[in-house]
Amino acid sequence: MRDVKEKEEEDDGKMLKLPPGFRFLPTDEELVLHFLHPKKQQASVSPLYAHLVPDLKSHHHDPWDLHGKALWNGSHYFYFSRMMNNRMTENGYWKDLDMEEPVFGEAGEMIGMKKSLTFHIGEAPTGQETNWVMQEYHLVSFHQLASPTQELGSLVLSRVHESKTSHGQSLRSGGDEDSETDLSSMDEMFMLLDEDLDDISSGD
Repeated sequence: MRDVKEKEEEDDGKMLKLPPGFRFLPTDEELVLHFLHPKKQQASVSPLYAHLVPDLKSHHHDPWDLHGKALWNGSHYFYFSRMMNNRMTENGYWKDLDMEEPVFGEAGEMIGMKKSLTFHIGEAPTGQETNWVMQEYHLVSFHQLASPTQELGSLVLSRVHESKTSHGQSLRSGGDEDSETDLSSMDEMFMLLDEDLDDISSGD
């Protein structure tokens, strides 16, 4: 019983406590400026922010095992790790979609890069694609601006979430990976009402 209670307390400790109605969903710019940059520089300018996100050191975690390890809020998980040649886990791997997008600051300068990945179950490269999606953020130094690259072992910040839609295809086709495609309970209720009205009309 003590082990279960300790585990619950550990899980609760990784969840960000916010007032009702608020969600921890920072923008790309905020993740780079207020979390990744202070963590990379070990600066004390934003101690309230950077330390909130756990450092898991590697990507060797199945996405469904991030609960209790990464910072989570709603369906999104956030954690620091290190850049590796591969992102293998016990049950699968993260596949790089070969898509890198620049992250810009308020003044229009490029402050980082965002890489998109999807999780596949099984052995690479023939694993089955899932609905788990990762956005991986890394900093860009001055000498990298012309040709951004990511060095092995460099610090990255990852945001992971699961959707009911196939994000891999939508990302490759230029869709917005951050858009929420799940129906709200209110939307579902109105759809059911419409179906009921259609049934009544057809019955007449």
